[in-house]
Amino acid sequence: MASTLSRPLVKHVQRLNQIRRAVPALQTGQYSTEGISGGMAFKRRCTSGGTDSFALVTVTDTATYAGIPNGVYRDAVTGDVKTVSDGKLTVAAPGKGNLRVYVLNGPGKIGSDGPYLK
Repeated sequence: MASTLSRPLVKHVQRLNQIRRAVPALQTGQYSTEGISGGMAFKRRCTSGGTDSFALVTVTDTATYAGIPNGVYRDAVTGDVKTVSDGKLTVAAPGKGNLRVYVLNGPGKIGSDGPYLK
């Protein structure tokens, strides 16, 4: 069991789960692709129980999000910070499947880098 849990793919799935648990929008948020140009990208927002959580997810390549709330967005994968003041954000996810999750007023980097998420 211990050798299985130390495998890179297991660590990858564990980190994805850490990110999902830390961002309410990724758990129960409304899914949308409206106002997004680019491939494999979406946004989710959860506004229930006094929570307002908004996440922009880019899976591969580059995506541009338009009509989003202004504010400070932090990437849950790298910790990168971007400030939006015009309702637009362009996110690059270099390489195939290299996820970026920018969260409005988010916590920043969640978990440790592995071979898949960098």
